[in-house]
Parts: sequence; C-alpha cells; structure tokens
Amino acid sequence: MCVKLTSCAKLHFLYNYMVGSDFMSVTGQRLRLLREERKWSQEAVAQKLGISRTAYNKYESGVIQPVRKIKELAAIFGVSADYILGSASDNVEADAVPKVHRQVRKYMDLSDNGREIVDITLDAVYEREERRNNSSHNEN
Repeated sequence: MCVKLTSCAKLHFLYNYMVGSDFMSVTGQRLRLLREERKWSQEAVAQKLGISRTAYNKYESGVIQPVRKIKELAAIFGVSADYILGSASDNVEADAVPKVHRQVRKYMDLSDNGREIVDITLDAVYEREERRNNSSHNEN
C-alpha cells in the first residue's frame, strides 16, 4: 500500500528532516507523518499497539526506537518496516506492487458496469473505515 501524501505533509516532513534531525529521528518523523496523514491521535495509535500514549510519544520524539513494535507499526500503517526505520525512501511493501498490478489488470478487464460496482463498493468501505477511525480518534 502506498500512502498519497499531501504537498503540505511532504514539505512538513522535509522541513523536519532537514531542520529537526537533531531532535527527532527519521523513524519518529515517519511515524508522526503516517499518523498525521491518517488524522489519528497518538492515543489512538498507542491503543492499537497496546501501550501508553506517553510511550508512543517517545517513539515519535526519537527518545526511544520502537524496536519491538516495528512489525505492528508497519501493519497498522500499511507500510514496510524498512520505510519506518528510514532504510527505504518509499513506503511500499515489497509484495504490494505485484498485487496492485494484478488487481488493476482485473479491474481493467471488467465491464463498465463491473468497474462502477467496484468503485461504489470501494468508496463505501473506505468511507466506513474513515468514520470508524474518526470515531476512535474522537473518543480519545
């Protein structure tokens, strides 16, 4: 899965990376960027990890590295562990690209009516997930 970043988020990340690299690790910056792109609170991510907000804040601020939680964080955000750790410049899972290509080929082989059904279904599921994420964000 590839996260589409807004221009503002890209600039924010670059600014923090260039100016604030002494204060925040690349890992922390990427965690913050991924969380903010989803409009999630630190509390919401911490709950998904089963840790306190304070502990998660230490990951984002670079005080500690989330070594034991990297796989969970990658799964939560839908990116590779390498991306979170700063080893990869793109946040695409290694096996995601072939899967996406297969899905696109299937989609393109559908009739116009079939594509419309997929579009409607995808939009409905996406909106439901956004509402669920926003409601968990508002509870925190």
